[in-house]
Amino acid sequence: MDQSSVSRAIDKVTQVLCVKASQEIKMPTTAIDINRAMQDFRRTGNFPRVIGAIDGTHIRIKAPEENEEIYVNRKQFHSLNIQAVGDTNNKIISYDTSYPGSTHDSFIWRHCALKQRFLAGHFGDALLIGDSGYPLEPFLMTPVVHPTTPGEERYNQSHRRTRCIVERTFGILKSRFRCLHESGGSLQYDPEKTMKIATSCMLLHNYCVDRRIPYVGDLVQEEEVPVQPVRDNRQVPGQFVRQEIIRNFFS
Repeated sequence: MDQSSVSRAIDKVTQVLCVKASQEIKMPTTAIDINRAMQDFRRTGNFPRVIGAIDGTHIRIKAPEENEEIYVNRKQFHSLNIQAVGDTNNKIISYDTSYPGSTHDSFIWRHCALKQRFLAGHFGDALLIGDSGYPLEPFLMTPVVHPTTPGEERYNQSHRRTRCIVERTFGILKSRFRCLHESGGSLQYDPEKTMKIATSCMLLHNYCVDRRIPYVGDLVQEEEVPVQPVRDNRQVPGQFVRQEIIRNFFS
């Protein structure tokens, strides 16, 4: 097949998969599903009330012709910054592929539909768990940056064990679909098409998890970039929830 035929096929297939992803990749919504997710995370890292681990990952792309500079990330290559939430089975249960590489994780979170659902109380008292690049909020727990008590130390240890689930999810996703990892080069498409490819890969990854299809080769590891903790004076409600969790479960 020539390149134009392949390109048309990719367009049609990814369009269908993106529609299915919008329907099938979803957070737990019923009380039973939410409670089951909490129990799964509690068994994994001994952290209470968590239903998902959130993080961002960069997908390398070629330099776009328009607004090229906004796609340059902190590691100085062109990318999309993909926000995703993973569960304990390494499935992706929420995603946002619409932001360029220069966008900070906290900005994507502030403007995503998932945050609005938490604000609206769709998940009750359930929590997400994220690194220090996210703001501390009543429904999003981040590490204690400078722990001073044994309880805070134990909280951070449990937080780390629980949050690493999403890092492993990204590793498995990119091991299955090397086009999403920098070892596979960069996707030679415009940002909009790359968003569709990334979304399609996430849906197919979930299918593989459901069918217990293993990835081939070694699990890829992404280079960790130090996270600058988010500073926000509006974090008092989140601080109250975090201290309550530390007092009730880790002290």
